Amino acid sequence: MKVLLDAMMPEELGPKLGEHQVLHVAELGWRHLANGELLSEGERAGFHALITKDTNMPYQQNMRGRAISLVIVRPRSQDVEDLLALAPNLLKALATLKPGAVIPVS
Repeated sequence: MKVLLDAMMPEELGPKLGEHQVLHVAELGWRHLANGELLSEGERAGFHALITKDTNMPYQQNMRGRAISLVIVRPRSQDVEDLLALAPNLLKALATLKPGAVIPVS
């Protein structure tokens, strides 16, 4: 599965997501894209999921009919260690992903 990490996600999360192909928006030069543009570019590039901490994104973006899904991470704190600790839960969420879904992970 092809997974995109939002700008606020640590790049160190990628290797913790096993066999998935994980890229960070910084690697693609997409840091400047607004949420809607990011979702559209992600779809065009063949990404299946966008992992983000932006809990407002599902309310700002219509996910109906989208090929890409949103995985909303809700860590205990903003510490990198707390984000990385969610990797097993993220793997479970990615295994159940359907296009256009919004999945909270904590």
